[in-house]
Amino acid sequence: MPSGRRRAREESDDDETQPTQRRPRYDSDDEGADSDQMANGDAQTADDQLAKKLVRYAISCEYSRTPIRRDGIKEKVLGTQGRSFKRIFALTQQQLRLVWGMELRELPVREKMTLHEKRKAMASNAQPKTGSGSYILVSVLPTAYRTVAIVAPSRAPGMEDEATYVAFYTLIVSTIWLSGGELSDQKLKRFLERLNSERNVSSEKTEMVLKKMERQGYVVRRVDRPPVGQDGENVVTWHIGTRAKEEIGLDGVHGMVREVYGDMTPELEKKMKASLRVKDRPQADAEDEQGDATQIADQSVVVDDKD
Repeated sequence: MPSGRRRAREESDDDETQPTQRRPRYDSDDEGADSDQMANGDAQTADDQLAKKLVRYAISCEYSRTPIRRDGIKEKVLGTQGRSFKRIFALTQQQLRLVWGMELRELPVREKMTLHEKRKAMASNAQPKTGSGSYILVSVLPTAYRTVAIVAPSRAPGMEDEATYVAFYTLIVSTIWLSGGELSDQKLKRFLERLNSERNVSSEKTEMVLKKMERQGYVVRRVDRPPVGQDGENVVTWHIGTRAKEEIGLDGVHGMVREVYGDMTPELEKKMKASLRVKDRPQADAEDEQGDATQIADQSVVVDDKD
C-alpha cells in the first residue's frame, strides 16, 4: 500500500498529463454582434413598454371622450423619447388593431366658420394644416361583429344612461347633417320640444347635454354677432363637430335613418343622399372597402414626423 506522500505525488502526475481547460475565446466581431443583439432586444422591449403605456393612455382618454393630443402623448407617455413618436405610434396601432379591434384616427382640422376666423387665416398667410394633431379611438371590427353583445355601452355612469346619450347625440348629429350641415338654434329647439328631450334624454337638462356634446366635439355652436355699430340679434347655428365626423360619419347617419324608417324606398333613399350631398359609390369601391375592414392585422398607418 503506497504511503500518503507517494500517493499525493502520483495524483499530481496524473493532473499534469490531463489537457488544460481554457476559457473559450471570442472574436471581437462576435462580441460586437452579441452586444448589438442585446441592445436591439432592450430597445424593442422599451418600445413595447411605451406602446402599452400609450394604449392605456388612449383608452383612459377615450373613456371620458377627451381628444388624445399629440402633445399629451409626448408629455405623459414618451417623456424624453419624444423623437420616437412615429415608431411608437405605429407599434401602438398594431397592438390596438390586433388585441382591441380599434385604432387611433386623427380628427380633421376644425373648419373656419366665422368671417373673423377666415380673415385671420387669410391675413396670416398660413399654410392649411394637413392634420389636427388630435386623435380618437374608433372600432375597426367588421360590421358582423359590431353587435350589442360585443360592443356594449359603457357601464359607467350606467349602461342605460350611456346608451341613451349615444342615441341622442347620434340623432342630433344626423339631423344637422340631413339639414345640409347647418341647423339654426330655433329649429333645433323645436326639434327638441317634439322629442320631449327634457323628460326622455337623461336626468340632466337638455341644455347641459348640448354643452357636453359641444365640449366633446360632437357639435359646434356658432354665434354670429351683428357688425359693430349696427342693431340686431345674435344668430346662433349648430354644426357638425370633428369627433362626430370620425365617430359617426355618413355611415352612422345612414344607419340612423334606416333604423327610424325601416324599409327604405328608392325615393326616400334618393332624398336622403340628396340631403347628405353624397353620390353613389361604384360597387367595386364599396366591396373593396368592406374587404379591407376584415383585414385588421394587415392595416398600416402613416404618420407625418413633425419633430
